[in-house]
Amino acid sequence: MAYTSAQDTSTNKDLFKVGTLRNIFDTTMKKEPQFSEELYNVKPTRLLTVRDQQMGGFEPATEHYEGQEIAVQDPATGNQKEYTQRFFGNGFRMTFVADRYNQYNLWTRYAKGVAKSQVTARDVELAVPWNSPASSSLTCGTGFDSKALAYNTHTGLLSGSTADNYDNYLNSALSYSAIESARYYFRTLQNDMGQLLVLNPTHLVYEPTLHPTAVEMTRGQYKAWEDTRTPNWIGDLGLKLYEYPRLTSTTRWYMLAKGDYYDVNMFVGMRPNFVTKDAPDRTLDKMCLTEQHFTYGWGDPRAVYLGI
Repeated sequence: MAYTSAQDTSTNKDLFKVGTLRNIFDTTMKKEPQFSEELYNVKPTRLLTVRDQQMGGFEPATEHYEGQEIAVQDPATGNQKEYTQRFFGNGFRMTFVADRYNQYNLWTRYAKGVAKSQVTARDVELAVPWNSPASSSLTCGTGFDSKALAYNTHTGLLSGSTADNYDNYLNSALSYSAIESARYYFRTLQNDMGQLLVLNPTHLVYEPTLHPTAVEMTRGQYKAWEDTRTPNWIGDLGLKLYEYPRLTSTTRWYMLAKGDYYDVNMFVGMRPNFVTKDAPDRTLDKMCLTEQHFTYGWGDPRAVYLGI
């Protein structure tokens, strides 16, 4: 639908033509905040579909005796994860008369608004798996093991054993004991062949309601809410506190180990691209259209630990 100069007393659009307004108060023109990309490896790409391959390597070497043949193994190979670009667009049309006679440069204002709508769309879309971490039916799909982002029995590639399984879903509110469970998880974490991987947690991510709790737990010399003067070791972890307003649950929190084995990815095919064009008819109207391409997901989510 085009923005026109027609009288519209129901929404005050007619006032844009007469030039008597002191100011246009628009809270949507503030620079759009972005939160979600912090939780992703952001990678530009020129490929429509990106494919990652899971590999596990070899089991530990075995002892043999003099003259005995050395054991030969086949390296473990897992599944592929595909990331196919998704397309997001927006735009508007303005009639020639509305553009010529409005007194407030609405074309530029609306063009900025369309740009902000793309930023919002991307940030909201990237929040989907963090708000539904236990779902295996999201548009972004699942990981190498066909499980949700957070799951109690993720599987690896070790044949005939469950020693490679891992559980990255605690289901517990943010507390000292929950933080200790998360720390222990990362420090005893195993790789796809059931061997120690050991990661260092880097981020504590939470819905803003939990910010006072997170600060009190991580920055005091002694444990908060206690009179025992017990040293507070959580500060030694060096966690980055990250308020994530896109989370919809007021109790949700995560611990992340962002590093070489962090495999939550966003592939950007095209940042928002803007096109201004004449309307495809016999008017002098013009249009502003914008499109962006990106996709996201995860292959191996073991560097993500869901508290609740």
